[in-house]
Amino acid sequence: MKKQFFFFLLLMGLLQVAKAQKVVSSFQQAEGTAHSMQKLDARYKSAVHADSSLAVFRGNDQARLVQAYQQLLQELGRHLAQNNFTWGKPTRCFNRFYFSPDGSVDYYLFHLNPQEVDAQKQAEFQRLMHQFIQTHRLSVQAPVRFSQCSPVVYQDPPANR
Repeated sequence: MKKQFFFFLLLMGLLQVAKAQKVVSSFQQAEGTAHSMQKLDARYKSAVHADSSLAVFRGNDQARLVQAYQQLLQELGRHLAQNNFTWGKPTRCFNRFYFSPDGSVDYYLFHLNPQEVDAQKQAEFQRLMHQFIQTHRLSVQAPVRFSQCSPVVYQDPPANR
């Protein structure tokens, strides 16, 4: 009986760890997995949408979301710089964040052009991004899980160019 109880506790602990894991992945790496864009989009509502009835944030709340999202991207830039990560030149990326209602990042999918960013640099970006989403969150909250995407051009700080 004690072994069964211990096994049950162990299983519950493992499920909590699996549930709490945050994922950073390129769109290509995520394709065909449980965290592909299609599967995540089915579970997360769009933060903003052309049809406002489908959006999580409406009216003035959209402006608050945009400001919070820009702040998050600026914090990411500082995190990369503090970890001596450099792009070498302006680098385009497409971001897709999946947020918990409290603004913490559950999943982050991205696309970097392989002609612009080699595999080693992408892996280091992915590692640093995984660190970043462990401690940083969007400064707005919502009643449901939501996603936000955008193109971005990453640049090194002026001293690193």
